[in-house]
Parts: sequence; structure tokens; C-alpha cells
Amino acid sequence: MKKANYMSWHTYFMSIAFLSSFRSKDSKTQNGACIVDKNNRIIGIGYNGLPRGCDDNDPQYWQDSDDSDVLRSKHTYVVHAEKNAIYNCMAHDMEGSTMYVTQFPCNTCAQAIIQVGIKQVIYLRKKQHSHHESLNESVNKMFQATNVIINNYEELNIPDSFFVTELEHLKQLYE
Repeated sequence: MKKANYMSWHTYFMSIAFLSSFRSKDSKTQNGACIVDKNNRIIGIGYNGLPRGCDDNDPQYWQDSDDSDVLRSKHTYVVHAEKNAIYNCMAHDMEGSTMYVTQFPCNTCAQAIIQVGIKQVIYLRKKQHSHHESLNESVNKMFQATNVIINNYEELNIPDSFFVTELEHLKQLYE
């Protein structure tokens, strides 16, 4: 007999995205992503981190004080979770797939999501700073123009979404 209480697909995939974020070595922001095909099979995961071969112990890669100096800004070097998930599944057809992300995608990640044919993005949280409001608006414009569906995980009212909230508490063990 099938058990009555088991994890929903949405919670399962968002949990994997969230757990992937635990691998990030960024001291300020840890994000994860999980790409799922039309048959609910995981075809790619990723987290924000340095490109393959860059030394995680080099402090220049992690500087976060001055974005105007591209040589001393982590934003020059760190690969976003969404792009790492895409790069990690290039052998798979991503057309029509869904991406679960811990943070609302930036504009360049949205471009990559659109280009590989991902058709739905489910995100956990969104940056609300004034600078990000315009970027978020540009992402929404691109997704709307290309029929990419974007949903906030919490607004989906998934019965077992509490599990992801509990994972957030576990994350404190790695900070």
C-alpha cells in the first residue's frame, strides 16, 4: 500500500536546489539551482562559485567591497547557480524543463534560461533593493516575452513547503 504522506515534487526539487547552495564558498550569498525535465527527472544542479580551476583560497576572488573595481569584485568572478546548473547539464535537452532556484534570477541568468529552452522558473526569494527592482523588472519582461512562467515557491501553497523552511535552519550550521 502506498504511504499517505510523502514529499511533493516542488518541495523535493526546491530542497535539492537549497541543499546545493550549501556547497557555495561565498561568505555573503549562497544560492542553488536544480533543473528538472518534463518527466520530473533532475538533469542539472549548480551553486554559485568560482569557475573550474580557480583557487577558492585566493582572496581576490571573494572581495565584495567595491563593484566599480572589476578586478576586486567577486561579481567579476563568481558563476551564478543558474548558469552552473545549465553548464552541468549541457548534454541534456532542456527544452520545456523547469528550474528551481533559491534566488530570483538576474538578467544574464534569465538570458541563459531562455536560450536553453527552460519554460518555468520557481524561485524561493527575491532581492528587493532599489537596484534589483529594475533588474527584476527586466527579467519579468524577458520571461513574459518568451512565455517563461515564473512562480514564487511560497505562493504555490505547497502543503509540505515547511520542509524547505526547516532546511533554512540547517543552513546555519554551515555559516
